[in-house]
Amino acid sequence: MPEMDAILVYDIGTTGLKCAAFSLSGVELRSATSTYRTFYPEVGRAEQDAEDFWTAAVEATGRVLSGGAVKRARILTIGLSGHMNGCLPVDGEGRPLCREIIHSDSRSVAECADILRTVPHETVYALTGNRVDEHLSLPKILWIKKNRPDLYRKTAFFLNSKDWLRGRLTGLGGQTDYSDASLVCAMDLRAGAWSRTLLKEVGLDPAKFPEIRPSAEFCGGLSREAARALGLAEGLPVVFGGGDAACATRGAGVTDTSSAYANIGSSAWISTLAEGPVMDPAMRMQNFCDLDGRKCNVCGTVQSAGIAVDWALSLISGDRAAMDEAVSSVPPGSDGILFAPYLMGERTPHWDANARGCFVGLSLYHGRAALIRAVYEGVAFALRDVFGIYRELGMSPCGLTLLGGGARSPVWRGIVAEVLGRPVLPHASPTNATCLGAAMAAGTGAGVWRSLDEAALIAKTMPEETPDPGRAAVYDRLYPIYSCLYERMKPIFDELALIRSF
Repeated sequence: MPEMDAILVYDIGTTGLKCAAFSLSGVELRSATSTYRTFYPEVGRAEQDAEDFWTAAVEATGRVLSGGAVKRARILTIGLSGHMNGCLPVDGEGRPLCREIIHSDSRSVAECADILRTVPHETVYALTGNRVDEHLSLPKILWIKKNRPDLYRKTAFFLNSKDWLRGRLTGLGGQTDYSDASLVCAMDLRAGAWSRTLLKEVGLDPAKFPEIRPSAEFCGGLSREAARALGLAEGLPVVFGGGDAACATRGAGVTDTSSAYANIGSSAWISTLAEGPVMDPAMRMQNFCDLDGRKCNVCGTVQSAGIAVDWALSLISGDRAAMDEAVSSVPPGSDGILFAPYLMGERTPHWDANARGCFVGLSLYHGRAALIRAVYEGVAFALRDVFGIYRELGMSPCGLTLLGGGARSPVWRGIVAEVLGRPVLPHASPTNATCLGAAMAAGTGAGVWRSLDEAALIAKTMPEETPDPGRAAVYDRLYPIYSCLYERMKPIFDELALIRSF
């Protein structure tokens, strides 16, 4: 097999770091994932140790370079992606001062209220394209200032995961890209800069917020120390990289609002790419920057998706592959069970940290397969909530590509198509789309492609899956019932939240 030029990518996920090498035609040459722990010190809290990202990067790189499929000398550049909405305080040398507060953490509900007592919600949304929410970075930073003031004073910069790893690779810190910056909830989306006015109004020091650069821009070369640890060439070009959702958009081949994608990973979301922010009067949808810093992702997020399935399987000691086969024998509607997937609160459309998951309709008749199918269907119904908002905002993407680990399940793919009542396009490599988008940014920075739109042409999908009309009709009858669940349960969610606070 002839040697090929390659782009190396690091993608920091919720459960592990993936290192992948791609050819210039977008073919994965080799990949490896190294897992790490997520800490849940209290209800609603979720943290990760940034040093685990580095340990995972070293281990996964060694596995990718073993076997000879990827030649060190043919690696052109390094790209980066990572989970968004985080809060990692670092000192002036880039050293982590505590574990990163990650996207699913919801400890900062009180800080959201503090922000909104100072600045009207509509003002924040109009400025940033995002509502104030405990899952975003801004209230997490305020939580640190209020609850750990010594840590706040010591912090030089608040970063996201991939920005810290890039600093470890290059020795250069204090920088981020437009996609991650735009989901802090403190960036003026139209100006492409931190809103110093907003930060000062809520009592934060703008100097603690990193410089913002385009994702495809060259950041620096691989440092000697990092090169030795990774077994790579010193000086290898590293680009700024992007947040995972922004990378996934490009990896899905999305370039405008004619298409969209649904990612079903630990969380799930649907996103399309507009020329600028698309404001939702009800503030249900998020807007965040594309990798180029100019276009805008318009996105709705389901907080718990694949992680809800993992949770359910862990309780019933089920194997995912075996359970998929059992689930396929359960009729649509799970024999009368509905599941609300609000295990860690919910974002779009409810934006409610108090919301919690629930099964409705259980009986002694139901078995494990019906429960798991109900979880699959609950996530699909939540995605239908998101897709309905696109229609309200005047957007109707024709194509919908499926990404993420959930897209590998034929059963779940079929359920999503039937619940949404539309054909779906499984990505040819559904768990690699985020890494592929990061590779597109790195390759564009290295001159492999003239633009991100040109790079997006290398994304490939499998044949279209069309919904069965009869099964889709069942879901059309069930969806209005599902839609009532949240409003009916909200008073109970709020009462339970008071109990949890005792």
